[in-house]
Amino acid sequence: MNHQVQLRDVEPDDLPLFFEHQRDPEAVAMVAFNSRDRPAFDAHWAKILSNTTGLAKTIVVDGHTAGNLVSFLRDGQREVGYWLDRAYWGRGIATEALSAFLQVEQHRPLYAGVARHNGASIRVLQKCGFHFVTDEHQDLGDSHVILVLTGT
Repeated sequence: MNHQVQLRDVEPDDLPLFFEHQRDPEAVAMVAFNSRDRPAFDAHWAKILSNTTGLAKTIVVDGHTAGNLVSFLRDGQREVGYWLDRAYWGRGIATEALSAFLQVEQHRPLYAGVARHNGASIRVLQKCGFHFVTDEHQDLGDSHVILVLTGT
């Protein structure tokens, strides 16, 4: 089934959904990330939304808020991250949304850290032109690998 995937600016009403997305135990295990409690989540998103050097977009699928994409500076490098509600996994939506985001986010190189065991997310990044920074076994510690998108 084809889905209409769009990106738009993050709106206040998106945040409660983003909060619930990042609490999904299966998704948390997939990304090797600890979900935030509400005060930490609110502080995190306040920082994202006030960051004038970053970019944050809501992923909308068939009119429903399905996740988010962000880019930001960390240690002098531009990074991208995304979160997609598990209800939308396995349909090509993450790839389509990230491809659209990369048309707006023009900074290169653009880095992505991903859990080593998250093959689906690694495939999304590779479909969008990212490649491993070094050997696939180089990492951000034992749990994550780094991919990069270069060029335009």
